[in-house]
Amino acid sequence: MTQGRGAGFAVILAIAFVLWLPVAVFGSQGYSALIGLTAIAAAFFAPLRRFNLIVLSLFALAIWSAASSLWSAETGTIINGALSEGTMNVDAAGLRILLTVLASTLTIAAALRIPYGAGRKSLLVVGCMLGLHGLVTVLMGLLPELTLDLYSPMSDRVKEAPQNILRSANAFVLGLPILIGLAAAFAGRATVAACVALLTVAFVAFLMIGTDVALLGVICMAVAIGVVLIFVHHGFRVLMIAISAFIFLSPLILGVGAAALTRTDMPMPCSVQSRVWAWNLTSEKIQERPITGHGIEASKEWRDTFGDRPDLLREVDQKCRSDNADWEVYRILPGHPHNMGLQIWAETGIIGVILAIASLIIIGNRLPRPGDVDIPTRIAIASLIGGSFALFSLSYSVWNEAFWATIALASAGVILLDRVTGPARLDTK
Repeated sequence: MTQGRGAGFAVILAIAFVLWLPVAVFGSQGYSALIGLTAIAAAFFAPLRRFNLIVLSLFALAIWSAASSLWSAETGTIINGALSEGTMNVDAAGLRILLTVLASTLTIAAALRIPYGAGRKSLLVVGCMLGLHGLVTVLMGLLPELTLDLYSPMSDRVKEAPQNILRSANAFVLGLPILIGLAAAFAGRATVAACVALLTVAFVAFLMIGTDVALLGVICMAVAIGVVLIFVHHGFRVLMIAISAFIFLSPLILGVGAAALTRTDMPMPCSVQSRVWAWNLTSEKIQERPITGHGIEASKEWRDTFGDRPDLLREVDQKCRSDNADWEVYRILPGHPHNMGLQIWAETGIIGVILAIASLIIIGNRLPRPGDVDIPTRIAIASLIGGSFALFSLSYSVWNEAFWATIALASAGVILLDRVTGPARLDTK
């Protein structure tokens, strides 16, 4: 790729981030389409002529996950709807994930070909759009009723609008690392103060909105930043190994450990308690098919209700019963386990877990040592790892392609940050 063509992709990224905010405020599902459009442009800048270990490991995981649809109880049609009516949709989760991995690979590969010193104006656009997203997030927390009123003409004020607000906040968790990196680049000696200030503002905004996942994201970011500032040689590897260990031990930590915690009668919000019950059920399902799992999206078909388990229903009566909730007919696991580690175990088995861990370890080994990149890049990468882990742990289905698309776009933004702010080489050789 020539220097000019590489710089040209920085413009494509800037255009993608112009669309970042509207996609976020309307529920974030559009990020999968956005990464697709970015990938089409990226194919001209960085055609895939060879594959490195990271790409091969990710495709191996995606292919195994797609293959598991053969024994999954939840197997959708490949495509449904009509293109002419604007309702066409890829219903097969395995195919969606494969396409997302391909689009993400193209986008990140093209971003890595941006030459150093290029893309300053593009990074300015990216920073402005993410800063605007941050401002919108703060205003959502300060003016909740006005925010709901603004959503009312477009979505249900009671059900859809609050969900869109939470999803927008989650998307900002993944955009915040780029802002933190920019702040570190311009703050000079006040880097720590600038990072703390941004994290504090984000924490307060998420607290006002009431999103526990985003709050955890800020905490994980702070921890991850601390790790790479202390362990300048192996910080990224430490983070990836820690996440890998969590995935491997998640049936024990979340299935057995969380259940033991509930028996201590420690007061917990019902939202947390309901997740614990879902994790317990998922752990039981893991034991049924530990090698291959139940198949991709099989958890959608686990329709056990609280009424099916009298002992659990009595526990609900003690801890979460309210006059307007008919817990007897509520599903213990509403759609997916809300923990991707458990979901990988339950739906793809230990084979999927091994492939996922291998991908993380390879990424950790291929990333440069923290001490070899400038502080802004180091902090941004660590923050993105921490924020992604928080959402991974408590929020979406592992097959939510929009989540992975958002991470890919944010990763490309971090690469652009590195190309503009520092001469150190962000290399995934």
